[in-house]
Amino acid sequence: MFFPTPHDSNDTISKYAGFIGMVTSIAFAVHLILPAGGAISASAKSVVAIAIGLMVGWLSFAVKLKK
Repeated sequence: MFFPTPHDSNDTISKYAGFIGMVTSIAFAVHLILPAGGAISASAKSVVAIAIGLMVGWLSFAVKLKK
């Protein structure tokens, strides 16, 4: 799960910092990949990039590998 019970405050801070950093980097990469043309406005492009970053970031933290 994304919101497990943390052992201490450092675990919580590092988990949220990792999630925010991942979302920011994915959104930035998607923003650079999407074309800058008349088909999509700059604000719509930013919203789409942030939404994709949130979805991919959430999936990467929600998926648990079985060992």
